[in-house]
Amino acid sequence: MKKSRIALMSTALVAAGATAIGTATTAQADTTNPTTNNTTTGQTQTAKTSQSELDANIKDAQTAVNDAKDKTGQAQTAADAAKGVAVQSKSQASTAQATTTKAQTDLSTAKTAEAEAQQVADSATDDAINQAQDAVPNQQNQNQQLTQTVDTAKTDVDKAGDSVNSAQTVVDQTNTDATQANQTVANAQAQVDHAQDVVDGKDSATAQQNLATAQQDLSQAQANVKQANDAIKQAGQAVSDAQTKVTSAQTSVDQANQAQSAAQQNINTATQAQAAAQKALDDASQHQGSTQTFTLGTEYVNALKAYNDAEGYNLNSSDPVVQRLIKASDAMSQMLKFQSNAADKNIKINGRQDLTPEVLSQLSTYAAQLINSMRGEFGAPHVIVTNGSVKFAGDIADEVTADQWILAVENAHDVPAINRAAAKNGLFSKATANMYEDAALAKATSNLGEWHLTLDDFKQMIFTSLQSFMANDEEWSHANSILGAAAHGKDQYFGVSFSDSIGENVLGAPGKTLNFDSHFAFVPQDSSYWVDESKFDKTAIKNETVSANEIKQLESDLATKKAATNAAKTILATSKANTTKAQNALTAAITTLATAKQQQANAQTALTNAQAAVKTATAAVAAAQKAVDETSASDATKQQALSDAKAALKAGQQALANKKVYLDSLTHADTNLAAAKQAVVDAQAAYDQAVQALKVAQTTADSDEVTYQQLQQVADVAKQVLVAAQAKLDQLLQTKALNDAIDRTNQETSQSKSAQGESMTNTEHDMTNGGGTTLNTKYALGTEHATTGGDTVTLKAHRALSAEQATTLQQRKAAMAAATTKSTSTLPQTNEKANRTVSVLGLMVIGLVGLLGVTKRRKRI
Repeated sequence: MKKSRIALMSTALVAAGATAIGTATTAQADTTNPTTNNTTTGQTQTAKTSQSELDANIKDAQTAVNDAKDKTGQAQTAADAAKGVAVQSKSQASTAQATTTKAQTDLSTAKTAEAEAQQVADSATDDAINQAQDAVPNQQNQNQQLTQTVDTAKTDVDKAGDSVNSAQTVVDQTNTDATQANQTVANAQAQVDHAQDVVDGKDSATAQQNLATAQQDLSQAQANVKQANDAIKQAGQAVSDAQTKVTSAQTSVDQANQAQSAAQQNINTATQAQAAAQKALDDASQHQGSTQTFTLGTEYVNALKAYNDAEGYNLNSSDPVVQRLIKASDAMSQMLKFQSNAADKNIKINGRQDLTPEVLSQLSTYAAQLINSMRGEFGAPHVIVTNGSVKFAGDIADEVTADQWILAVENAHDVPAINRAAAKNGLFSKATANMYEDAALAKATSNLGEWHLTLDDFKQMIFTSLQSFMANDEEWSHANSILGAAAHGKDQYFGVSFSDSIGENVLGAPGKTLNFDSHFAFVPQDSSYWVDESKFDKTAIKNETVSANEIKQLESDLATKKAATNAAKTILATSKANTTKAQNALTAAITTLATAKQQQANAQTALTNAQAAVKTATAAVAAAQKAVDETSASDATKQQALSDAKAALKAGQQALANKKVYLDSLTHADTNLAAAKQAVVDAQAAYDQAVQALKVAQTTADSDEVTYQQLQQVADVAKQVLVAAQAKLDQLLQTKALNDAIDRTNQETSQSKSAQGESMTNTEHDMTNGGGTTLNTKYALGTEHATTGGDTVTLKAHRALSAEQATTLQQRKAAMAAATTKSTSTLPQTNEKANRTVSVLGLMVIGLVGLLGVTKRRKRI
């Protein structure tokens, strides 16, 4: 509320500033400083300001002064209030700074405590806690022993004191008895001797005997320790020897294991090699090339060539050239015999779906092997099995099957089917001519369902078809085709396939039969046969068949691998036996080592016991020696021993207390650490809160200081306004006093005139009005008016002044002019031209302070 009132007061002072400036402007307007412009009359009068106007101006000036005083008081009150608030805010900021400093110190202390608690928590392991727990009873035992020592020492002191007291009593009694009688003296002397024995320690002999016994026991215990040390050395040597044997046995076991592992690795490698060799042999057996040969023989070759040279196809069968060829064909045919393959018999073909490109490729490769063997004899170009030629042959067979064409029934090639297949594969064809195929009846069967055939069956069909081509005793055009008559001197692309058709009573066979025809397709490498080579894949199919020699080599390699495997098994068995032997030796060595270690442990126990006995005997000797020393010690020594024992007991009790505290810190480490961490969190929060409070307090203090400075500036401006208004009032009052003087002077002049009856002279007198303007007046009867810079000054009629009156009036005129000049030169509010900027700046400052005050009040509500 206080700052709100200050803010409203600073705003209200804007109006005060505006009023003060307006008042200053009015004072400026009331000031006259015109150039002298007089209307001279025949008489001279004393000039004065209009009384009514002067009274009004004085009233206004007094009001301005009163108002300026009020505004000045309000501004100063506001400034004082703002100063009090600023001082209070500064004090609060100082308090917040002290609080922040303390919070920071508390935070540092809490962090240190947390670090110490963390250190204790880190050290609070099970071992540390156990050690601390053990330390408490140990210290208690030590304290009990120290207590016993104190009690013993105290007893000794008491005994010594008793001895001294007794001796003193005896001495006193002896001195008394000495004056009585000799017998009494003798008795007293005996008592003194007895007291002296007590003081000297009557038990010293016993203590000496105990010391001797303890020393003897110590010597025996030390001898036992020496004997135990000798046993320890012997046991240690036995352990060392046993350990050496264990190490050696372990090395043997490791070597045996390595040898066994190597042997196992070798057998694994050999077994893998044997398995690989077996697999290679099995794979090769499945792809073993047929050992089938199709040998023409020299006679057949020569006979066929002679037949071709003689154009035998134009000769009748009785011609010698023909007969020679028939005989050669018969002889060749008798030599030919199909050889089955066991692997081929395992490959089942039960329908056309089983005649895959892979199967047709194997069949084509087999046929090409036989054909190339014959062409080799005949000296003709070979055939090449390609992807395109196998497909072409397959397409021919599919087309013929689609036509259900039976060669034995039609006795002709299915030329339309061949041409359709040729078109599919980009080959040239003639509508009525077969340009590619050699076909033969391969097989007929009454089984009309699944074929139940094998790859071996189809290879036999190929062999049978070639046999019918080469030796049928009727025609040899097929033989010439097989031997490359249309090859144009280049290797031909070749493929073979089979069509299947169902017929009835075929070749006299009753009922329906399934007839297989073989189709041998030859494509010459001649451009005249090609229409679109892109449709024919000329990529050769690799012959993956394995020769008999390769099979033998694989069998030999397998036998070698088996022998290596067997040898590795023998080595492995030997290695296992060696490993078992080495392991047994290791087990025995370990047992020996364990026995030696047990003996060593027993010896160590004996040594420990002997050392404990030595320690006990040493303590007994020390105790006996102490008893001897105590019996022979002086009273002061015994008293010192008591003091030392008490000091040791006190130290032990303090150590016990410290260890209990340490144990408690360990057992409650987690709780203490959690509390320390929470203390750090609380201290951090308090510190952060204090820092925030400090920032707020400092901001408030700074803001209140600014507010105070601004309001003090407003008060200072208000004071200047008050000084200006007071100066204006003083000036007007001086003017009024001048008018009063003029009235008195005029009155005195009039009275003098009436008394003397003299006429006014034309002498001129200069007079200055309140604005510093010189008026020329003449002494004359009646009232005249002089115009000065637009201001009309009333000149009252008067008579001629005496010399004294003129002097007094002149002095008053000079004083008024000086006061007017001083006021004009020293008051910034009466010099608008020189100090307009100051007035405007004052107004701006007052307005700004008001705005700041309002803003500050809004922010802090």
